[in-house]
Amino acid sequence: MRKLFQILLSAMIVVLTAAPAQELSARNKRWADGASQRRADYIFMEAQRQQALENNDAYYDMLKRAYELNPDETSVGHDLGFYTIVLNQGKSDKIEEGLGLMKKHFDAHPDDFYASVLYGTISEKLGDSRRATGVWEKLHEIYPNKTDVSLRLADSYLSRTADSVAQGKALGLLSAIQVAEGPSLQLTARKVMSYMSRRDTMSAIGEVNNLIAETPRSSESRVYAGDVYMSLGDRDSALYYYNDACAVDPSSGLAVYKRAEYFKEIGDTTAYDTEVYRALELPDMELDTKLEILTSYVREQYTDSLKQPRINELFGKLVDLYPHDASVHDLYWSYFVAIKDYKSAAEQLEYVIDTDIANEERWGALINLYFSAKDYAKAYETASRAADMFKENAMFALIAGEAASIGEDYDTALEWFDRSMQIPGQNDEFRSKVLTARGDVMYKLDEAEKAFSLYEEAIELDPTNAMAMNNCAYFMTESGGNLDRAAELSRRSLNIAPDNDSSLDTYAWIMFKKGDYKEAKSFIDKALELTESPSAELYQHAGDIYFMNADPDKALEYWEKAAGLDPDDQLLQKKIKHKTYFYK
Repeated sequence: MRKLFQILLSAMIVVLTAAPAQELSARNKRWADGASQRRADYIFMEAQRQQALENNDAYYDMLKRAYELNPDETSVGHDLGFYTIVLNQGKSDKIEEGLGLMKKHFDAHPDDFYASVLYGTISEKLGDSRRATGVWEKLHEIYPNKTDVSLRLADSYLSRTADSVAQGKALGLLSAIQVAEGPSLQLTARKVMSYMSRRDTMSAIGEVNNLIAETPRSSESRVYAGDVYMSLGDRDSALYYYNDACAVDPSSGLAVYKRAEYFKEIGDTTAYDTEVYRALELPDMELDTKLEILTSYVREQYTDSLKQPRINELFGKLVDLYPHDASVHDLYWSYFVAIKDYKSAAEQLEYVIDTDIANEERWGALINLYFSAKDYAKAYETASRAADMFKENAMFALIAGEAASIGEDYDTALEWFDRSMQIPGQNDEFRSKVLTARGDVMYKLDEAEKAFSLYEEAIELDPTNAMAMNNCAYFMTESGGNLDRAAELSRRSLNIAPDNDSSLDTYAWIMFKKGDYKEAKSFIDKALELTESPSAELYQHAGDIYFMNADPDKALEYWEKAAGLDPDDQLLQKKIKHKTYFYK
């Protein structure tokens, strides 16, 4: 056996030594090329693994390396090209590079169905309709019986509305599909679009009539017919088909909705209301469809105060039908927010929370609604419940403290602030907010110096805390403190929030106290312009500033507005009575 092995080895040596040098070189090259290909294959497989792990940078780098090692593997180039386009949106040179790689694979292997469809789709998305059409034409040539390819090609032709030749090709393709697979709304809609682009109204109507005849029980076909006639300005025929659609399928939300929209379009608001109400009563119509119809109605009507009782009636109907469905109450509270009825919105959101009590976001929304409704007792109750339920959410504890502070329960407020600071994981921005809230309470407790110290600490922790700057500046001004420091803090707060009405009022008041009445007037005017609901304090400041700007009539107007909001302010009543400015 050993001897046989030596003989074979000797024979191999003879063959190798007898081979010409160029042949040996070719063999070495083939081996080297094979090694390069094997390495490219390995890298490509690793790229796929990295993609599955969502390591996108590694995936791209490996794809690129694999293609560099074996540029003849156009499928790798295709993937690289696609990913190059994805990564370089807006960079035309890179997009062209990516399309070039995809084209190279398409030209070599147009029968690679997935890759070719992706290439055609990307071309369409990038607005290169000519390139896309070429892809669909080639695929249609290879796969003449694939309906989806034929449709893509037809759609590509249809997009060229001014090209009558392309439109003719599209109609031919669509007719062929129709013969093979039977009538459908999708095919008819495409053919009608083509006829309309050629102003061939008669042919478009003929297609619609054929569809109706071939689909006698289809509500959708009749709705489509109504839409076509509506677009042609034939309202009578449109209504006929919308009515027919509702008769064919009384539970069809689309049919009822379209008929309702028809009445709205022609200005028959009574019929429109009746249709919407009827839709909500339909027992077989899905709730999602009813909500869509009601949403559309509310979006159109909610700004009209005369329509609000009707909207409430419609919501009441849905609540009666679906008393425990959160989606109904969810839409209802959104409507109340839109009309700024925050109390009613909160009542509806309470129902929603009952169905998903662990939703922190909704608890936060409910607290905000009670603050907006100025129901601070309910705001405190809700925030404290949320803080006890979500013990790691320090914001709920902070808000509970702020609500208690508004209710003048300062000891409770401070307890909540302490609790919020003890919850681990809070950043400097949050801690700065708590210090600001504590500062507000200290000032209300007549501990002004302690308050100012807390504000300064809050600003040091978060130099963007405009509220701390504004409150510190205002209370310094009110307590006879350092007006220069107050002005500096106020300017800083305005740099951060230039359109904040409270900060504008503060700066105006500081300028008033410094005797710069012209500057004060400029800022108080801007504060009044940006404030939706000015407070008594803002109006009184405006009156004082206008009086010192030698405009007593305007001053009196603002003082009277302030008195309407705060009739118990004796100093204000004194100003109005004597029509002059009194120092506090």
